Parts: sequence; C-alpha cells; structure tokens
Amino acid sequence: MAAITIYTCVCGVQKKTSNHWVLAKVTSHGVTFMPWDAELARSRDITILCGEGCAASMLSRSLGDWKKPVVGVTSVGSVTDISAVISAEEYELAVA
Repeated sequence: MAAITIYTCVCGVQKKTSNHWVLAKVTSHGVTFMPWDAELARSRDITILCGEGCAASMLSRSLGDWKKPVVGVTSVGSVTDISAVISAEEYELAVA
C-alpha cells in the first residue's frame, strides 16, 4: 500500500489539489519564500503555507522581529540615554 503525505499549513488547512501553496524557510537572516515543491516541503526546516494570506502573516511577524531591541550592545555616537531607545512594544504592523 502506498503512503500518502498530508501537507498542513501553519493555520491548520490541509493541502488538496490547489497549486497556490507556498514554502518558506526562516533563518536568523530573515524569511525566504519559494514556490510549492512536494520534495522540499518534506524538509524539517521548511514551513508550509496555504497561500498568500499566511505568507503575508509570516512576513509581517518576521518584520516585527526586526524591531526588537538588540541586547548587549554598547551605545555608539550620541545616543547615550536609554530613554532614547524605543521599545518594540511601541509599534505594531497592520496587515490589510
């Protein structure tokens, strides 16, 4: 009997025959989006996304991660007052 692989998006939707699914690879340097490839989708470091909406949400979250303050960095230049550093909680991204 042949094994059937069921692909599931991070939002819980299971893949059927549609071809608009996207793959993403998240690294410390950012997110890379790729077109659907069944072989690549089996990799542990690949995130399966059901379409443009989930891909946009992942991109938005990764951009939000860029805003987090870096810990352990000595101030450079004229910024010496900690109140001049803006925390990540003060900003929000809106997804239309």
